[in-house]
Amino acid sequence: MSKYTKYAKNYGNSSWWMDDWDSDIADSVLSTREINSKNLYKMAAHRRAIANFVSIVTNQAIPVRFSVRGDSYTDGKTVTISSKIVEPSEFDPAVGLALHEGSHIKLSNFALLRDLLGGCVKLVGMDDIRSMTELSKKKGIYFENLTKDVLNWVEDRRIDQFIFNQAPGYRDYYRAMYDKYFNDPAIDKGLKSDEYTDETLESYMFRLINLQSKSSRIGALKQLGTIYKIADLKNISRLKSTEDALGIALQIVDVILNAIPDVTQPQQNDGQGEQGQGEGESGEGQSGDGNANGNEDSDSSSQNGKSPMTGDMDSNSMGGSSMTPDDMGDFSGGEYTDSNSQSPASDSDSNIKKGKPADGKLSDRQKQILDKKIEKQKDFINGDINKTKVSASESNQLKSIEDSQAEMKVVGQDYENRYGTKSNGIECIVVKKMSSALMEQNEFPLTSTRWFKKDEEKTGLALHSYCQTEVAEGIRLGTMLGKKLQTRSESRETVFNRQAIGKIDKRMISSLGFGNEFVFFTREIDTYKKANLHITVDASGSMGGTKWRKTMTNVVALCKAVDMIPNLSIQVSFRTTYGELPYIVMAYDSRIDKFTKVKNLFQYLNPNGTTPEGLTFEAIMKMMVASSQDVDSYFLNISDGEPYFHGKGMDYSGFTAAHHTKKMVDKIEGMGIRVLSYFVSDYNGQIDINHGSGRIFKESYGKAASFINVTNVTEVTRTMNKLFMEKPVKA
Repeated sequence: MSKYTKYAKNYGNSSWWMDDWDSDIADSVLSTREINSKNLYKMAAHRRAIANFVSIVTNQAIPVRFSVRGDSYTDGKTVTISSKIVEPSEFDPAVGLALHEGSHIKLSNFALLRDLLGGCVKLVGMDDIRSMTELSKKKGIYFENLTKDVLNWVEDRRIDQFIFNQAPGYRDYYRAMYDKYFNDPAIDKGLKSDEYTDETLESYMFRLINLQSKSSRIGALKQLGTIYKIADLKNISRLKSTEDALGIALQIVDVILNAIPDVTQPQQNDGQGEQGQGEGESGEGQSGDGNANGNEDSDSSSQNGKSPMTGDMDSNSMGGSSMTPDDMGDFSGGEYTDSNSQSPASDSDSNIKKGKPADGKLSDRQKQILDKKIEKQKDFINGDINKTKVSASESNQLKSIEDSQAEMKVVGQDYENRYGTKSNGIECIVVKKMSSALMEQNEFPLTSTRWFKKDEEKTGLALHSYCQTEVAEGIRLGTMLGKKLQTRSESRETVFNRQAIGKIDKRMISSLGFGNEFVFFTREIDTYKKANLHITVDASGSMGGTKWRKTMTNVVALCKAVDMIPNLSIQVSFRTTYGELPYIVMAYDSRIDKFTKVKNLFQYLNPNGTTPEGLTFEAIMKMMVASSQDVDSYFLNISDGEPYFHGKGMDYSGFTAAHHTKKMVDKIEGMGIRVLSYFVSDYNGQIDINHGSGRIFKESYGKAASFINVTNVTEVTRTMNKLFMEKPVKA
């Protein structure tokens, strides 16, 4: 099975891009805490992807957020999604639903929806609305609720068809959404059965909501055929606005009101206004059983068979089992004749059934299942889809992850351990932007918090500072170094006169008459190329103490010096582990961050975890700046030993880890980046480069490897100073 086929099976339409940051690594090898953390990173990545989809389709920057309080809805400003999107089977329908909600924001008139009754009056006049309202009272139905529900259905068909036409690349997401909410086997069985075939509001709403289904039977109700003709799903694109949809909805409401019988008993208010014994805001009021009331003629209460919206209405012209194919006319629900491009919200003529039910009666259990599915459909139509919520704590963590642009990268898929077993890879957490909010989260592995007293009454949580003094010393040293490097920003121009070629020197034109041919000049400018330095620091637990403090001083010094020079840039990353996953954080990037970030935040960083080395290099490879004609790029590693990481499912150690790290180093050098790597030790003696950690370190970095004592960490700064001040190039 190919990699793509494997992902396609798990992730459906998202397979072509999701494998960049997702994997099929079994969660069974991770702890509950690691799974929860991993899911948070996945949720953040999913949200970003869905937000991009919504933005592309709507051409608007519409916020996409997780449900915190429970229900997912669109308020005309934001799209709300469920936390269950970490499950592969949920992602495609979630994208379709988000696109659906986003298209509402783009295309629907929410002002009309808020003042629906006023919109109805404006559209058809007060007399017609008064007449329909009076008629709805006779049926025990709240007119405005029923109109709202029917309008929602028509509007959904309109906007979904619009997006389906305008964005064909997203059709499969819509199909997945319709498969989940409409193309359900229980719904199909219900449509084919003799359930919901009485002339009641519930029957009409069930059959209406599923009118586009391949299992729909317009002969199941007397006026369903009339409704089908009014909806004209094949030509739903003729509706250009919510106002147009409301016009169609009012016609359908009028047909339903004239089709169902009057109530025979006085209805109790029960706090629901004119709804009577209806279902509250859903508008799906219980109208009673027409047959039970002995009122089989749906026209008996329709103002002598005439409707204020449609005029004369023949109840047998489109309904009943006596309908012939000729009676159907051109009622195709499909917008397309090509089956490969057919809208999920519509079907062709051949899918519309008219005869007796195919499946007969349903069992009590089947009826219960059907009722639940119908409620689910009603929730969809009304925008009240229940979405799994996140806790307030998870919401804060997600915001921190989002702000830090964190994601999961699958690395080490080609790694073979010392026993010859090939790894399936492991997910590495990549944090592209370190922030104070992220550092305050328990999920961040390089800081710790402590309680402190602000005053006698208040307490709070603060980050614990580890190397405030060392950061201050680094700033002092960096300022001195920056002054020495000031010449990098300077350029020197030399003009060479009396040349045989070049530009004409105007001052010497007069000498042409005396046979002087050397009247040209050339100009030569000495300048330094731009340079970029990426420092990656081993933040494993063994780097603690003096090694960490000395390293921080030098890293801060380089950041400060670079901050003073216009044609230099620097990035600083720290690599460690979170639980049993590799973790690397981009702590500072001078191209986008101010130096105050180093000054304020670096003092709180503290080493922890193990050394995933080459795994993290692989994870950030695409973020590195390659050397070019205009830029010299350097990659500087500082660590205290060999690569070592032992996660569940991966043994990353010894020479096999060194070989993998060396492979990553070779790739970095292949980008034209000069690699320097320093083994920092607090051992007073000479490090043996032929044995133990020294040998493995040498194996990992080859000629780039250097060994220094912790007291000589300033050698790193001196080396970079020398490289930055190499002979300038001519321009």
